[in-house]
Amino acid sequence: MLSPSQLSQMLRFSTAGAATVSLYYLLLAFLTEVLGFWYLTSSIAAFLIGYATNFTLQKLWTFKERSTHALSRQVTLHLALQFGNLVLNTTLLYLLVEYGQLWYITAQLILTVALSIESYFVSRWIFASVSR
Repeated sequence: MLSPSQLSQMLRFSTAGAATVSLYYLLLAFLTEVLGFWYLTSSIAAFLIGYATNFTLQKLWTFKERSTHALSRQVTLHLALQFGNLVLNTTLLYLLVEYGQLWYITAQLILTVALSIESYFVSRWIFASVSR
């Protein structure tokens, strides 16, 4: 069973993630539908724009980690997580759209859920264990 502290942390993670994902989807749709960019280019651009917001929210708000002594290591690991997820997301998005015949928004929704679960556990490790 989850402690109240863990439940609160998961709620903050989800809220911060929802804000970041909302920004991502707005940018993805705007860049693709309004500006006419290829959906994969839009996906990468939206990811990059949302990264700084996500890191800041997760470090300071979700995990309440305020130290600076491990900041460079946290940024490095979090960026590696995000770029790993970017590669995974882009590859799977392409496969789901081109071979699975899913609409790019539907495919991205599926990937968002899966990658969010993975990201929570890795981020928790980054901001808890690495800061020590």
